[in-house]
Amino acid sequence: MSPHPRVGRDHILDTAESLFTEHGYKSASIREIARECGVTNAAIYYHFPNKESLFAEVMQRHAECLQDKMTRAGENIESPRERIIAILQAYIDVIAGQHAPLFMLRRNAKHLKGHGKHRGEFMQAISQPLVNALVFAKEMDEIKSTPSAEEIAAMMLGMLHGLAQQHRAAGVDGRALSDEDIQMAVNLFWEGIGA
Repeated sequence: MSPHPRVGRDHILDTAESLFTEHGYKSASIREIARECGVTNAAIYYHFPNKESLFAEVMQRHAECLQDKMTRAGENIESPRERIIAILQAYIDVIAGQHAPLFMLRRNAKHLKGHGKHRGEFMQAISQPLVNALVFAKEMDEIKSTPSAEEIAAMMLGMLHGLAQQHRAAGVDGRALSDEDIQMAVNLFWEGIGA
């Protein structure tokens, strides 16, 4: 059996991501995804054995896309600190709204078997460019060797998310975080808060 000539795997993934983000995992059905793609359910099942595997691949592809944008943002920047700032700016640009696909997909991962594993892999893929930049900073003796790069990345991302939530609660319009906010977060990690 060959795939439906009008639809390919990428088109299915694009459509599924849109519907999963808009309606959530439980509400977006294979039938609806097939209808939006203009194909039969069988054409979807040709590429993906079930809805869960389709959703897991949508999550993975989204994480890889964000990871690539973050990696490219930090390329060719020699200063570890400036590299980290560029990577975080790329991250914030993609996740600007609280309804960004990243958050919607991550929230819906709870419907997958082994959801903790999927969420963990998703977040690990997203944080990897930042982890790599922090390892580079450690190799350049610009930051301490402890905590680990993974722990620092998690704390930095958590701090930025918390600051974005605080801005939203305060009614800040537009992009939740500014370049100055990112600079401030990196400075706090780099220099600490001591006087």
